[in-house]
Amino acid sequence: MTPRRHLAAAALTCLLALTACTTPSDGTTDAAGSGPRRLTAEEADRLALARFATYRRGTGNITVTIPTRGRTLYLSGRIDWRRHTGYATLRTDDHPPTTQLVRWNLTRLRTHPATTGPLPEHPPADGWQERPLERLSSTLDTVLLLLLNLSADRPDNAQLLANSTARRLAEERIGTTPVMVVSGPAPAGRAPNSPGNTRYWIDAKGNLLRFTARPGGETAWTTADLPQTPAPPLPPDPTPSP
Repeated sequence: MTPRRHLAAAALTCLLALTACTTPSDGTTDAAGSGPRRLTAEEADRLALARFATYRRGTGNITVTIPTRGRTLYLSGRIDWRRHTGYATLRTDDHPPTTQLVRWNLTRLRTHPATTGPLPEHPPADGWQERPLERLSSTLDTVLLLLLNLSADRPDNAQLLANSTARRLAEERIGTTPVMVVSGPAPAGRAPNSPGNTRYWIDAKGNLLRFTARPGGETAWTTADLPQTPAPPLPPDPTPSP
């Protein structure tokens, strides 16, 4: 396996592993009321393109709602899917709410507690706190990793997806754009008809416009919107990367 193909396979494995702890379906059905079904060849091709299309975009905006342990977190910013790094504001629904800046990659999270308003174009030069990402114990950290792994440097294997437990759930619209809603493959070891814990909203060109997941032991769905509007490059790190 080449290094590039290994990276793509590892990213897909990460998506499955990070959502492997819950099983119920959200009951999504199409307008005709039919239940989930296997993917056609054309639908499998579109799902196979979704992460590659995100990779080709490079940098994109994200808006994410994260329910966790009786509270809700709101993440708003942008991601560089080629460099696997993100920069965003993170707001809580506490009373009063708190807002902080977050910067992260596949292994580390940095937070800056003193911020209000929109995401600054230039991050503060100092005042950052840093720690390792803890995907096994933190829903937030798991979601941050999921977001970085919504890209791959080549399409996924459409034939494998067509023969997997991935399912076509519905045809919907995001704004005026028609999208196909697909349940991602269930993790290894799950019963053949078990639903996956990821959902993809994909347009006719294979662009990923929305992603939902239930990371770890959460029962509520995290929702990430990925508008196709252009996004500026991420600013340089305020301190050298670890």
